[in-house]
Amino acid sequence: MKNIYKIFSLFLLIGTLMSCEKDSEDISRITYYVDIVLEGESSVAIALGEQYAEPGYTAMEGENDVSESVEIISNVDNNQIGVYQVSYSATNQDGFSSSTERTVVVYDPAAPDVDLSGTYNTSVVRTESDGSNPRPRSSSIEITKVGNGVFYVNCLLGYYYAAGYGPAYAMTGYISLNADNTFSLITSHVQGWGDGLEAFNNGTYNATTGELYWESIYAGSDIFAATCTK
Repeated sequence: MKNIYKIFSLFLLIGTLMSCEKDSEDISRITYYVDIVLEGESSVAIALGEQYAEPGYTAMEGENDVSESVEIISNVDNNQIGVYQVSYSATNQDGFSSSTERTVVVYDPAAPDVDLSGTYNTSVVRTESDGSNPRPRSSSIEITKVGNGVFYVNCLLGYYYAAGYGPAYAMTGYISLNADNTFSLITSHVQGWGDGLEAFNNGTYNATTGELYWESIYAGSDIFAATCTK
């Protein structure tokens, strides 16, 4: 009786495996995500008022050219100094999407033609909105020129939070240098908290000493006064 039971169990197992094989037929397949490759640079600078000219791109799904299926979304305003994004996206035949971006910087050709790129020793004094309760901290920041008079700053707070919490809490941003050597804020963002500065005041560049100064307003209107020197 035990042998009959074992033989029955063996046939049942074989039948189950065969059924699984049939159920899984044609389920496994290879899907190719659309590979979007930008032509030209991933960051483009244009003068105020100049039309943005798309440098081009190619999109391949496996061996098939699907460039015509790419959707382009742009927020470029060539009449406003700023940093903008052009996004490129496409969906493959299985419904999976791919995307990439190009940065477009609109700069003022009348801005001072100076390159402030480099590493700066930064002294930051944090106070309450009325200037009381000063809390100083020293660090360093990196500034990169991205267009005439437009600069990327890797932390507008002088790594006040990032030094303890990590780089995700650096207040990155873009600033513009005006003809009178003052700074204006273009945009700011801290990834860790998902917000930006409340205000940006008294930004100045001393052309004689090379010193930079600004006051970033953040964390409930606290003032982060940064003095940057090379």
